[in-house]
Amino acid sequence: MKKYLILLLSVVGLSFFMSGCAEAKLSPEVHKAFEKHATVYTQRNMHYNISRNNKIVEGTNYQVGILIPVNSKVILESVNAKQIVFTYQGNKIILRNIPKYTGIDIAALYARYFAPKKVNLSKFTSMERDAIKVAQVRNGMSKEAVLVSLGFPPAHATPSLKMDQWKYWKNRWITFLVNFKNGKVIN
Repeated sequence: MKKYLILLLSVVGLSFFMSGCAEAKLSPEVHKAFEKHATVYTQRNMHYNISRNNKIVEGTNYQVGILIPVNSKVILESVNAKQIVFTYQGNKIILRNIPKYTGIDIAALYARYFAPKKVNLSKFTSMERDAIKVAQVRNGMSKEAVLVSLGFPPAHATPSLKMDQWKYWKNRWITFLVNFKNGKVIN
């Protein structure tokens, strides 16, 4: 009886572990990167805040907190259907996804924020690079530069990047708009 109980608990534990990974629906290459604790680079600026001793980046990418700059080297730790855990400068950071706000699953969130190579910032103007460096938006920036600087706007408020107005959250209560004309920021 004892053997069966141990076997049952082992199977349940293994299936629980595997279900967290399976729910993430990542490519085999990305799963392998997490298994190996691979080093990758951030593809956008992101900010983390400390909540109950955890360092959290919201998938909606609030624009306050400690900046993790684009092209930062991070180490992949773990992933499940709700979050990606990575290490940045010795700190474990949780990138949390809430699909009703981001409009994407964890695999798409991973692809948005991480890659094995750095973003080629030379394709942006010097003004855009300066704004990206400090996670800001300036008149004349392209939509692509804004995505690197601020990340993606939450999908529930900006359902299409083709729109000429994107709504971002500074924090949970304060929002701001980025307006475009002919693909460039106008205010």
